[in-house]
Amino acid sequence: ISLGMYYKDDITDFLNWFTGYVESMGAAGPPAYMLLYLGLEILAVPAIPVTMAAGLIFGPAQGTAMVSASATAAATASFLIARYALRDRVKDIADGNPKFAAIDRAIGEDSFRVVCLLRLSPLLPFALSNYLYGLTSVRLWPYVAGSWLGMLPGTFAYVSAGAVGRTIAEVGEGAAGADSHLAQIAAGFGFTVVTGAYITRLASNALKDVEEDMNSI
Repeated sequence: ISLGMYYKDDITDFLNWFTGYVESMGAAGPPAYMLLYLGLEILAVPAIPVTMAAGLIFGPAQGTAMVSASATAAATASFLIARYALRDRVKDIADGNPKFAAIDRAIGEDSFRVVCLLRLSPLLPFALSNYLYGLTSVRLWPYVAGSWLGMLPGTFAYVSAGAVGRTIAEVGEGAAGADSHLAQIAAGFGFTVVTGAYITRLASNALKDVEEDMNSI
């Protein structure tokens, strides 16, 4: 966050350049965007500005689909890197600590629920958590499905925010039909924020139940 505030002008300049560049690529723009997003997430670079850029460039529906696919692919790649590079060391620690081993086993048995709830409740930075999950006994396919579903509301909110920003600019330029378009996107974004807050609260409460279950092991 501090780096984002310090370099906000540079980030804005980059987004303006990036938006124009991707749009100028035509049909090659979407795959180029998705590859960049994938690379940034694997390198654990905060991707919120690029997520919002998807709304600027592609609109809320296509942008959400592209970010969702790219983020899920990046989460899977990071998970596999950690799983095959460091999991054995973590397992050695678990074998020497019965409590840790029991919690790790419980997470593995309830992989989809735990991952989905953690994705809905923003307790961990996205890029870092991708590697952390690989160190647990979470199973791959429940992890992938839980990550995709849990990230979807937040992805739509950020992409929609970018789309609102573009529409506001179009309104300032007097684009035809921009007022109506802005109202539709703003309404959708507002609905997403409200429901997202509610889902986050439900997820946080559910995580408390998960924690209590694991503490009782």
